Amino acid sequence: MKNLLFAALAAVLAGCAISPDKVECSKWQPIGKRKAKVALWGIVHNHARGKFDALRKLKDDYEIIGWVDDSDSKAMRMQEPNVESYSEWPKLDGEKLLNREIECDLIVVEVSNSELVEVSTKIAKAGYPMHMDKPLGVDQEGYAKMSKICEERGIPLQIGYMFRSNEAINKMVEIAKSGILGEIYSIDADLDHSYGYPKYPKYASHYPGGTAYLLACHAIEWAMPIFDDAMPLKTYSIIKPAPGDPEWAQTHSLTIMEYPRANAVFRVCSRGTQPCRHIRIDGTNGSMELEPIEDFRTVKHTTGLNEDGLSRVDKLEIKMFLKKVNDKAKAAGYREGINRLVFKVPTDRYAGQLKELAEIIRGEKPNPPGLYLHDLKVHKVSLDACNLKTKEIW
Repeated sequence: MKNLLFAALAAVLAGCAISPDKVECSKWQPIGKRKAKVALWGIVHNHARGKFDALRKLKDDYEIIGWVDDSDSKAMRMQEPNVESYSEWPKLDGEKLLNREIECDLIVVEVSNSELVEVSTKIAKAGYPMHMDKPLGVDQEGYAKMSKICEERGIPLQIGYMFRSNEAINKMVEIAKSGILGEIYSIDADLDHSYGYPKYPKYASHYPGGTAYLLACHAIEWAMPIFDDAMPLKTYSIIKPAPGDPEWAQTHSLTIMEYPRANAVFRVCSRGTQPCRHIRIDGTNGSMELEPIEDFRTVKHTTGLNEDGLSRVDKLEIKMFLKKVNDKAKAAGYREGINRLVFKVPTDRYAGQLKELAEIIRGEKPNPPGLYLHDLKVHKVSLDACNLKTKEIW
């Protein structure tokens, strides 16, 4: 009886009404014009420190109330977290958060890749808005069920695809969708890197698809909207060891998304050069490319690299060539031949996305209703890229 009463109280605090046979939950509501109280759940994920740093910078948007320690987890991780770097903030009890014994408006989920869906499902049931890191696990139905909980109650669910707030990449997607380049027939991008050694081969190969699982999703996420989120005819990857790695290592992948008249190709090699990652998009009326795609010095966080040897990036520049100036290009102010579109370099890879989430939580921006379906599609294609069997479950 005591446990049932406690569960009832927790449900009411989460906006739910409990009965013996089911729990009925009300729609999520924005918090209004104040800072959002935010908790970091997990420090094992290799993006955890970067997300925490971004939250610290957004002082007008967030009040950090503490963090949940998952450092005792036995799950695979790229490196051990530095617990001391969070010691200035309170360590929180996860169960108390779930039971609404701690006042909180947003939970940023940064547990290990293999535990993300399990933890996020508990948080969704508790009614919290979330920023959830990725990849989203190999349990396609598990993620879909968690997403459905959020969608039915209108709970904001932001997946941490790391280029969502990159202005230059967003502009390339906008141009490609607009028809300025004509019909798009080719997308080529790389997400090469050189971090995580000597453990990286074992870490990457722990997951199906290796580097395709860990990184291709970031490119799939921005590429699919160019084709109006249409599902590719086929998605698959060629997976092999990077030069110098053991024969069993899945550290070098080539992912191909086939559309009726287009191909999108994404390469990831763990012996590459991350500061020179690039994107190229080709259409029947022109091409555009971006390299580098970000300033790696500002986003390295816990990758263990020093700034030595990393080139300073003063701007991001899209170089676009147009064969002809069609009506849409003319309206946008572009000319025949070479066009250069220059953007400021973001000082933080994640701050833009988290700032937007704060605006949604306060009610200043609508919670995008189509984002749940988009993320479900991206997850399916990302698993296809790992050569796994999937199905359409939306």
